[in-house]
Amino acid sequence: MSLKIIRGKTLPIGLDVGSSTVKMAQLRCADGEVELLAAESAPLAPACRTDRAKRLNELTRVIRRILKGGAFKNRRCVLSLPADETFVQHLKLPKSEPAEVNLTIRRELAGKLAYPVEEAIVRHIVAGEVQGEGGARQETIVVATRRVRLEAYVAAARRAKLDVAGVNVASCAIVECFARLFRRTSDASRTILYVDVGAATTQVVLSHGQRIVFARDLAIGGDQLDQVVAEGLGIPLDDAHTMRVKAMQGPLDEVIEAELERLLAAPLRRLTDELTQCLRYYESVFRGRGIERVIFLGGQAYDKRLCQWVAQRLNLPAQVGDPLVRVRRGEGVSITALNHRQPQPGWAVAVGLSLGASHQAA
Repeated sequence: MSLKIIRGKTLPIGLDVGSSTVKMAQLRCADGEVELLAAESAPLAPACRTDRAKRLNELTRVIRRILKGGAFKNRRCVLSLPADETFVQHLKLPKSEPAEVNLTIRRELAGKLAYPVEEAIVRHIVAGEVQGEGGARQETIVVATRRVRLEAYVAAARRAKLDVAGVNVASCAIVECFARLFRRTSDASRTILYVDVGAATTQVVLSHGQRIVFARDLAIGGDQLDQVVAEGLGIPLDDAHTMRVKAMQGPLDEVIEAELERLLAAPLRRLTDELTQCLRYYESVFRGRGIERVIFLGGQAYDKRLCQWVAQRLNLPAQVGDPLVRVRRGEGVSITALNHRQPQPGWAVAVGLSLGASHQAA
């Protein structure tokens, strides 16, 4: 999905712009191994979540701060936009010439975007061939973003002295992060569900081996869980967030644990209901392709009880994903942002943005 392919052993920086945090990771491919060169993160000010102008100015400042403290080898980067800046839609299209496909997609998007389709940059991925009304159709994942928004994010990165060599979307980066683990021919038959629960949204992604076949953004994440706890306990939002973070790190008082479980039951049930709808759509398109397991990613995946709760209701084997599995740390490289003693599910997009360049160049 990148706009430009980057070649070379030292890969570009993966720049993951989230709603609350900016993560930057850079890797290198050498002698058949993947090596982590640098990884740093920094929070965005809370006001940036609702004010785009402030977010862009803050983004430049944060990138400069990260670059100053990190050991990045160059300034090339691949950027991903926050989920609220992209629109994702599945379409079933007849086989036709590329120019006609593009026209059909734009006609389908008219009226569905919050802005005129003429102002959109649109890309699409053919997920596979399926049977529909009138015969074979191509199951197509369409991604759109407003051109002026994309240009604003690229400009913000360039003001921080980054060379933006490509733009990708989080769902593709997630699959590219783990693509190196699915190199055998038989892996193409394996269906993996990735659930990336972030601060503002949840990314739902399904892949057949290295190929993405489903993507959807759900408007529920850690922010909504914090809000429920804050309202239920009558405490400030920051205190609710702190309480949930402490609950991720270890058991709390039994009374508090029980109250958290009670308050979070409804939003987690809503999350699993929406996930179930995603799986039903997938199963209606790719019949007979059962899901092998669910891999939890994102900042909320550090909450193992949340992952267990969702996995049990989906009735699927589950694990917390580690984007750095089979990735060695460069000799002499000190990376304070990462704890190598445990999985780092929040880094899948940043790592995938960097690694995706090597997959496309292969």
